Amino acid sequence: MNMENILDYLPLLIYALLFTGLKISERAVLTRPGNNIRKGWGDWTVWLILLPMWVVLIGPVAEFIFLHNRPSTWEMLVGGALFVGAAGFSVKGYLNLEQGFAQAIERDDTQLVITGLYHTIRHPVSLGNILFLVACPIFLAAGPSWIPALIGVLGVLLRISIEESFMQKHIPDYAAYKERTWALIPFLY
Repeated sequence: MNMENILDYLPLLIYALLFTGLKISERAVLTRPGNNIRKGWGDWTVWLILLPMWVVLIGPVAEFIFLHNRPSTWEMLVGGALFVGAAGFSVKGYLNLEQGFAQAIERDDTQLVITGLYHTIRHPVSLGNILFLVACPIFLAAGPSWIPALIGVLGVLLRISIEESFMQKHIPDYAAYKERTWALIPFLY
């Protein structure tokens, strides 16, 4: 294999490194001592996000290999920045939650966290998920992979709606918290 062939697959290598870095950083935070993480996959709404995420992760790679999609430097820079943003919001969101994180919405012992990122936005981890869903197809100049990416974004938004309904029913201060914060992006949503 000559140097030209290696450079042709450099976007895939960088893509794999960005994904690995994201997952290692999330795992490091989620498995540290003292976390109150529920075992298992949580409630059914987790699948609204996980299934599209796996398709969005693998789809651009398949398009790169079989459809010969090749990203521009600009697409790789924007996609890379979105990967870093996804990691930042996810990791910081998990750290801010400390022992309050749960994958399942139906937990009755849920506590309201209003510090760190949660002081301004209610769902920073979900914002990290959305950034990831957008980063993958942008980074590898994907085409058809935008379909599961958009389905995943809709899944995140549906899960937020379900989670907020649950929180309003079970946490007395949630309505006031909701009035003074943004769901995902300040001044937009």
